[in-house]
Amino acid sequence: MTVQPFGNGNRGALLIGTGTYDHPELPELRSPEVDCTRLDALLRDPKIGAFEVQTVIDANRATLERAIGEFFLSAWRDDVRLLYISGHGILSRSDKLHFAIRQTDPARPAYTTISAAFIHEVMDECRARSIVVILDCCYSGLFLPGAKGDEPARFEEALAGHGRVVITAGTRSQRAWEGQHLDAERPAPSLFTGMLIEGISSGAADLNGDGVVTLQELYRFACERLHQEGVVQTPRMGGEMQYDIALAKVQKQRKSRSSRTGRTGSRNRRSAGPPGRRKPEPWQTRAAFGPARQPILSDGVLVVHEPYRLHAIDLESRQRSPLIRMWYPGSPALYGGAAYFPGKGGHLQMTDLRTGKHRASHPVAIRDDLLGISKDVLYAPAQDGALCAFAPSTLSPLWSLPSNGLTVTSAPQTASGYALFTAAESRRPGDAATVSADHIVAISEGRVIWCYKAEAPLSPDWAVTDHGVYMALQLEEPSSYQRIVALNPENGQVLWSFDTKAHLAAALVATEEVLLFGDTDNRLVALDAKTGTLRWDKEKKTDGRLLTRPSISGDTLFTADRAAKLVRWNLLTGRKVRAHNLLVSPDRQGFPTIINGVVYTTDARGDIHALPI
Repeated sequence: MTVQPFGNGNRGALLIGTGTYDHPELPELRSPEVDCTRLDALLRDPKIGAFEVQTVIDANRATLERAIGEFFLSAWRDDVRLLYISGHGILSRSDKLHFAIRQTDPARPAYTTISAAFIHEVMDECRARSIVVILDCCYSGLFLPGAKGDEPARFEEALAGHGRVVITAGTRSQRAWEGQHLDAERPAPSLFTGMLIEGISSGAADLNGDGVVTLQELYRFACERLHQEGVVQTPRMGGEMQYDIALAKVQKQRKSRSSRTGRTGSRNRRSAGPPGRRKPEPWQTRAAFGPARQPILSDGVLVVHEPYRLHAIDLESRQRSPLIRMWYPGSPALYGGAAYFPGKGGHLQMTDLRTGKHRASHPVAIRDDLLGISKDVLYAPAQDGALCAFAPSTLSPLWSLPSNGLTVTSAPQTASGYALFTAAESRRPGDAATVSADHIVAISEGRVIWCYKAEAPLSPDWAVTDHGVYMALQLEEPSSYQRIVALNPENGQVLWSFDTKAHLAAALVATEEVLLFGDTDNRLVALDAKTGTLRWDKEKKTDGRLLTRPSISGDTLFTADRAAKLVRWNLLTGRKVRAHNLLVSPDRQGFPTIINGVVYTTDARGDIHALPI
């Protein structure tokens, strides 16, 4: 089948997502809004999808029916119309398909939903000869946790026709699953839609390598990726189409030209001189398949983590290393060009970042997302409650500390020669989910040096330097603020405390001189790390709530907020120096990395940006 080019016709997309429902039989869905938001960004981009996009989230029936009607009835013959729906599906007693909206009553679908018959009638009157319908939903009156329904409806029969193609998330007997929401503040896309997003954003769905992702290529890519991930979900495609529709262009990465050499073997003038003297230039490259953690530099490799995957990019050549797949979603520890994380069965595993190959392992079963490396020691909380220490280069055991009634709740950090971690009193062996951390413990060579018990549960937003341990207390409701407490890392004694005006938006960041944080009212606050007093004369505010921890390098400070601003500040005065229009990927514990006068950050699409300071 030939591919229909982008052409001169209008390319329109209507994205509909409903995740909030008033009726108790329709559980809330967190994926639809993410599905629509990420597809919107890709389809709208003139270099990728070049669509005119309208996105409607949690709208009422009148708004949706009008939007659908105007969307299809305003089209001309050469136009492309793409309708996408994510949410619950309802099957009526008369075996008719309906799409749930916020006000839907499952027992009264005829007048509380958007019916498939209505969409079919509107499409019958549409003049566009290229119509695509993508449905990430299924129907049932009996919903299971994490599923959008018990069985998908007969979408092909309901909506397909001449000049139309319908793609569904599964067969008649399968569920269309939500994504795995591993972070409360970062919902994941639906599993099916997530594969569509991955295929378009990474260009991996361009199966024939012609620089264009077509509808059929994207469908085949999604099917294969779901199969590779072991998801029991088989997408379906039905309908008729004379041309295979071009959905997106692939952004080819420019290959760096090698320096030409003359007969004497000397470099050309442009590349002459040591690399350190060249003025750095901004660049951007694909890293993850979507929003991911902020990059971390390890042995010349920028590492970006997203659940179950590690993406490694050589900082000098910008070449990608083989994708590293993990058995668990939590973040690994990084050291000397290797990643450490629980492998199959939870056993400690070391993997080379450049080759993706397994280096070594240890039979101890460890807990996910709690590994830490500091001062050439790898700390790994074991599943039996013990804290184990290893030599990271060989995974040779150094010592082991029994749980003694405490459960480790954070990756250990090092200050003043001690390893420090947050902990909670265990209610059941190995059960950390039922308790909140309220201890800070300092150990050395497998021996407890001091233990501080806080007056309230601790948030995960703590920071450590050789001069202080800074923790945030979660005070009892309805408290609208938090209390920051600074401890002496040598003995656990309280140095000072500070009450914030609002809750923290991201984790604390500390240097020997200053402690920084942003709150939920968009304040940016700098405290003297030794005394807890305010460092700036006037209150500073960001345009939006912080998405990551602030980044500090010398007298330079960077913040990233929800207003799509990456802002450079003068740390000494609190004055804004420069702002970049960039929506970074949320990462409450991470922050943009600053190396040799360049800030590296992961954006909301999974790209790494290098921006000279």
